[in-house]
Amino acid sequence: MEMRFSLEIARGWQNSAAVSESAAKGKHERFTSRLEAFSDLVFGFSLSLLATRLDVPARVEDIFAPTRWFAIIGTFGFVCRFWLEHYRVFRHGFVADMFDAVVNFVFLFGIAILPYTVQTFLRFTFALPSFALYVGDFMIILMTLGVLRVRSLQQRRTDPDVADRVRVWRRAVIQFTASILMGCLLTGLYLHGESVSKGLAHFDIFIIVGFAGMVLYTRFFLRKLPAFLA
Repeated sequence: MEMRFSLEIARGWQNSAAVSESAAKGKHERFTSRLEAFSDLVFGFSLSLLATRLDVPARVEDIFAPTRWFAIIGTFGFVCRFWLEHYRVFRHGFVADMFDAVVNFVFLFGIAILPYTVQTFLRFTFALPSFALYVGDFMIILMTLGVLRVRSLQQRRTDPDVADRVRVWRRAVIQFTASILMGCLLTGLYLHGESVSKGLAHFDIFIIVGFAGMVLYTRFFLRKLPAFLA
């Protein structure tokens, strides 16, 4: 009798623990769903604000100025691409905690201020502060997106599709490397105290070599996941 009573108590504790675990998981999933919905809202506002950056020029000859249109269209394409990359992070059942939410908010901050950085870049073309703001914003976006990718991969350790996980890891490395190269470029420009046009001419060979090295490194050397993701 006592044995049966003890077994019933143990089963009750197990059921209670299972219910608590299920409730906690459901709570985290709802939080992640709300975070993803909020992110989509920020993306939508950013895209709509980009259109308002096309203010009417003072001269009719400037309506089809290539610099303005290339910057707006290019940035619009980047935002769409970032949305797609953000979706790929969340599509594999990614469950966000508070750290992930903070990183995601920093990422969204970069997305939200893109219209402003484009406007300053267009108004002060190739001025070092406006160029640094524009490139620095992309640096923040790429770095935080890479962190979210790695966090997503940590939750996919049991995913049998190893090839897809390796591709995601390579994208994360590319984003980290591109962000670091952007930071090095801005640091070099400020240390030399040059204008952007002169500075880019001075560092052009280093930029080309850096990006070429990044592509070769991810293509030929990152053939498997690191130990902390395997």
